[in-house]
Amino acid sequence: MGSTTNNSCDPRSCAASSLEMFFMITFTLLLCLFGFVGNGTVIWLLAIRIRRNHFTTYVLNLAIADFGVLTAVVAIDLNWIVCKSYPLHFELLRSWFYTGFLFTYSASQLLLTVISIDRFVCIFFPIWYRFHKHKHLSGIMCTAIWILAFVSSGIHITLLLTGIYCNLSSYQFLAIALLCTLLMSLSTVTLSMKVYLKPHECKRGKLIMAILLTLLFFLLLAIPMDAVQFMALFHKDPYLLEYAFICASLNSTVNPAIYFLVGRKKSHHSRERIKSILENVLKEEGDSKGDLEFPSEKKY
Repeated sequence: MGSTTNNSCDPRSCAASSLEMFFMITFTLLLCLFGFVGNGTVIWLLAIRIRRNHFTTYVLNLAIADFGVLTAVVAIDLNWIVCKSYPLHFELLRSWFYTGFLFTYSASQLLLTVISIDRFVCIFFPIWYRFHKHKHLSGIMCTAIWILAFVSSGIHITLLLTGIYCNLSSYQFLAIALLCTLLMSLSTVTLSMKVYLKPHECKRGKLIMAILLTLLFFLLLAIPMDAVQFMALFHKDPYLLEYAFICASLNSTVNPAIYFLVGRKKSHHSRERIKSILENVLKEEGDSKGDLEFPSEKKY
């Protein structure tokens, strides 16, 4: 995972490169700090303060996965700083951290894919969704996703511990990324068309707006992230990898910000409690009428 250092390089050039890398890492760590606060708040509220339902189970697991991504990125960057500051080599430790990053980031991708498909079915097949949705479907899906991500990462780290070097985890990551990006792209386009081109058939609620923004930001950040991971298979440039970590950190940080910005009530000038804001953006899932507004329903 690490890069080989060119010992014959000019000391001034090496110092400049290290300084540039240090600034990139500092920016990444600042992003992670904001992400820890945002995702930690979401986890605390959904796990303790707010009664969970079908959809908030997905949001809770997504926040946990994003928190894990940020933790892995911080561990990787701190490992780089330690290795630069002291004549120590922690390549195996870095491999563990990197495997943890791929594990949590893959889980985040899969969770967002399931969320997009869930909203697609809810919007386009509301009757079937309402009467055929399994009570524990979200819990089952989240468990399956975590197991899948853990198994794929476990195979890679097992091979590393046995002394067999391979890029299996990276290839698995790219396969998952390709599938998830394709499915999320299709879901995002169709949901956007349904919401914005047919406003009389589909209510523009806060929940669907938050989901569309989350999917849009993920797609904008996932494409360069996936491209960097592909290039890293052939050329392990630390700057490329750090750029990928910046994209991943920004994606994991932006989700809580979207929830709270979309959930705010613009008409209220007084300060709202964070709990009320999160409930406001997620309450539509708990509504028995779902996200659709039928013509026969009375409008207030």
